[in-house]
Amino acid sequence: MEPVLPARPTAMAPLLEYERQLVLELLDTDGLVVCARGLGADRLLYHFLRLHCHPACLVLVLNTQSAEEEYFINQLKIEGVEHLPRRVTNEITSNSRYEVYTQGGVIFATSRILVVDFLTDRIPSDLITGILVYRAHRIIESCQEAFILRLFRQKNKRGFIKAFTDNAVAFDTGFCHVERVMRNLFVRKLYLWPRFHVAVNSFLEQHKPEVVEIHVSMTPAMLAIQTAILDILNACLKELKCHNPSLEVEDLSLENAIGKPFDKTIRHYLDPLWHQLGAKTKSLVQDLKILRTLLQYLSQYDCVTFLNLLESLRATEKAFGQNSGWLFLDSSTSMFINARARVYHLPDAKISKKGNISEKMEIKEGQETKKELVLESNPKWEALTEVLKEIEAENKESEALGGPAKYLSKEASTLLSL
Repeated sequence: MEPVLPARPTAMAPLLEYERQLVLELLDTDGLVVCARGLGADRLLYHFLRLHCHPACLVLVLNTQSAEEEYFINQLKIEGVEHLPRRVTNEITSNSRYEVYTQGGVIFATSRILVVDFLTDRIPSDLITGILVYRAHRIIESCQEAFILRLFRQKNKRGFIKAFTDNAVAFDTGFCHVERVMRNLFVRKLYLWPRFHVAVNSFLEQHKPEVVEIHVSMTPAMLAIQTAILDILNACLKELKCHNPSLEVEDLSLENAIGKPFDKTIRHYLDPLWHQLGAKTKSLVQDLKILRTLLQYLSQYDCVTFLNLLESLRATEKAFGQNSGWLFLDSSTSMFINARARVYHLPDAKISKKGNISEKMEIKEGQETKKELVLESNPKWEALTEVLKEIEAENKESEALGGPAKYLSKEASTLLSL
């Protein structure tokens, strides 16, 4: 068997048609770019980094993480850029930072350092070409970045400010969220690039991907756990509305409680009144958050990890607030019983047609009974195994040399499991 050589890092692909159009518009007028996920906000930022990798420019980059900075620097190094971006961290002394700034180019610096350097005039504000802001939707939450932009605009009226984000959902909460973000960014132009944009849609229509969807069904025990969690969620929502009659709104429904923005919806209604709420209401809000997490972890984690999580949460009273009442519901009992049934089996335990286990199992728990391991596998891993075997079989039958299979996952826990 021939050894598999590691893949060499390749340069970033050139800009697509709609990306070039957006870059030209942004070069002409500063603004906030809000594009759909997957349309390449990082590619736009990378293009502007490459344009300003020159000693004659001084460009600051905000809201980037260390892994992203390393990625951008490596990509620029592959393309043969001589004046690579530099990082300004606490390892560089305050006296030598002025020399780093005066050398020009692109600078990755932490917000805390930039605030200090702006206030002490250690950074030549009049020489700054501009500032690039990544993850611009967080500019309101992170007050340091907004303060940096204010100091920059007060001392430099000519420098550009260009902001990028691919999280359009973050702007649908609060009052005038887009307006407040643009005010903190000191920009007047808003570039909206959804997937149904004319330029984007016409380009994507020419290169349609072949998508194969595989619907994975849960096991009976997983369905029983899911039903129990949904019943508990519904009970908590009803109790929350009972304690707070002013929250009788359509947004606080079981259907919306499953969605991702539900936590923001709760905060939107309760934050102005949080200091007036009682301990019971705050406990219910915490319970809703934990139950939503359990619903998500049911399909992410294996049966043993999920059971350990349930047992640890029940053992830790503080995690559920002050003795939450839903722990005594029948649905809660069903959730714990079925979670144990996925891991081990008691000889006298019987499973009903609905997937629930009889009460004999609860009786046997207190006795020393030999447990038979079940270790129910997650259905998604079985589906993934079948897909990988199918890919391997097609590569063997094909005359062309098959490439590597890439697995993408939204959750980091899934990647760690692999």
